[in-house]
Amino acid sequence: MSQRTSSTIPLAAAALALFVTGACKTVVLPGNGDGGDDSEGTEGSESASGPGTDGTSGGTDGENGVANCGELSAKTLDIMDVNCSKCHGPESAALGSINYITNLDALIKNGKVVPGQPNNSALYRRMAATMAPMPPEAETQRPTDDDIRVVEQWIGECAGVTGCGDNPWITRSQVIDMIRADLLNTQEISADARPFIRYFSLVHLYNYGWCSDQIDIYRHALSKLVNSLSNEIKVVAPSPIDPDNLIFRIDIRDYDWDAPGTVLDPSVGSVTETFKDTWELIAAKDPYAIEFIGDSAEDVKLATGTKFFLLQADAFVEVAAQPPLYHDVLRIPLTRQELEASFGIDVEANIQEEVDTNPNRVARSAFHDSGVSENHRVIERHDFPNASNRSYWISYDFGSNAGDANVFVDPFDFAEDGSEIIYNLPNGMQGYMIVDEFGGRIDDAPIQIVQDKNAPDGVVRNGKSCMGCHNVGMINKDDDLRWEVDQNLGEGDFDDNELDAIRALYPSRDDFNILFALDADRFNLAVKAAGVPLGGDKEPIVTVFNAFDEDVAIRRAAAEMWTTETTLREKLGQLSPDLDNLGKAQTGVRRDVFSASFADAICQLKVGRTKACP
Repeated sequence: MSQRTSSTIPLAAAALALFVTGACKTVVLPGNGDGGDDSEGTEGSESASGPGTDGTSGGTDGENGVANCGELSAKTLDIMDVNCSKCHGPESAALGSINYITNLDALIKNGKVVPGQPNNSALYRRMAATMAPMPPEAETQRPTDDDIRVVEQWIGECAGVTGCGDNPWITRSQVIDMIRADLLNTQEISADARPFIRYFSLVHLYNYGWCSDQIDIYRHALSKLVNSLSNEIKVVAPSPIDPDNLIFRIDIRDYDWDAPGTVLDPSVGSVTETFKDTWELIAAKDPYAIEFIGDSAEDVKLATGTKFFLLQADAFVEVAAQPPLYHDVLRIPLTRQELEASFGIDVEANIQEEVDTNPNRVARSAFHDSGVSENHRVIERHDFPNASNRSYWISYDFGSNAGDANVFVDPFDFAEDGSEIIYNLPNGMQGYMIVDEFGGRIDDAPIQIVQDKNAPDGVVRNGKSCMGCHNVGMINKDDDLRWEVDQNLGEGDFDDNELDAIRALYPSRDDFNILFALDADRFNLAVKAAGVPLGGDKEPIVTVFNAFDEDVAIRRAAAEMWTTETTLREKLGQLSPDLDNLGKAQTGVRRDVFSASFADAICQLKVGRTKACP
């Protein structure tokens, strides 16, 4: 009754074996404006949009009948994404010139939306038209009447509206001074603890002109991710140190990040780099890491023992929520077999024991329609030995339904083509691994086989894609095999011993649902302990990840570089030619271009030191 692997993995199944895709949408980045830095430190941003266009909260209507523009903007963005992005999204082969339908700012800038005037806005007119509407009548996915009314109200009351453009500018000197005061003067931080204290910043979003409620999802993403990269037993949310909740303190010991950081290179099968701790590994792989300079910065560096005591939180989410850093921080080994051995789990022995004595430590479910693959699927749960609060799930996925791939004919000795693994971390959060037909760890699923609809490029990546789909933990799926056997509808011809073995290994639907609920509750308790709202249509990590990858306009660039838009425009000629488009009206640069140029620009602007500095 052993499980073996063969042929080519159908990664549509292996990458998404237990996934139910969520509704994580791209956040729209703000448009143009000005800011301030250490030399020009009081001027706020003129306008901003994003995940919530103003500072209100609640339903579609705010206080005194005023529209909640944050809610309306989010709903409008979802409507555009669901109904229009197929033909007019950033990754589509757009018809005509519109390939920015999920960028509300671009719709305004390019005249498709006239703020305050729905009937003069081409977007609304085409959606509301009875003749030749958009989407075309042949499309089955269409906006409802309520959707069109939402778009009409957003254009009429919220398009171009901002609420926090006059945020008082927070300079990098102020930030470093706050960190120094927190580190050296906070009673709860002993001298012995200081070497383990580190900080994350969301100040650039505030300086950019975003309101606090717009930034909330970034706060949630930070807390959820650091705890999803933890090998410690408790969930510990980062602690804000400032009244605006923009600078967060962590103790790297809370996540086992004080252990040495290593890079495990699959191409050579061994460790190729070692760092004194995992934070240093993260900083080394983060293209936005800055060594700040100045007296206060030197005091902080001396106390913490690191040059990189502060990281930009959304850049951290982007780099650490995907391989290779996701694997290295969690120390996920190169093979499924090594992972199971590290947990003390012997899959084959556990299965045999379940068939022989039925100790209820292993449970399987098999079904015809997985929702992500044309073929059958088996999912299997194992208890962790000596850890009642942890479980290990593995899927078995097939390239066909014929021969030894037909689990409904042979529920024991089938031959799977690949697997996805989900397991509880010690703190109750979940870790993920995708493996090929040999059990070898892989980073991305081939896009020609499976796509992540939450990712702009469609690629399923371990870590962030899994977190996005498992926003509420394990997702239930009713078993077909045991149910069909009990109803005398099974495909196989089973004797009494085989029927007993099936009933031992494949619990009833009700019993299996109890296990699903148990593990989902455990995960959700951990998420709640991290201070992250449960459920919702926007998973924080995926939302922030996708928003970070949007093109960068000059105002955003200036905020991330700790300088003003005015100063950045003046000095663009001294920077990489790749950043020239920052100086052009209504344009920006691709995020990957900006990332590649960031370290050198920080040196040229004398903001701090990076690996690009002489």
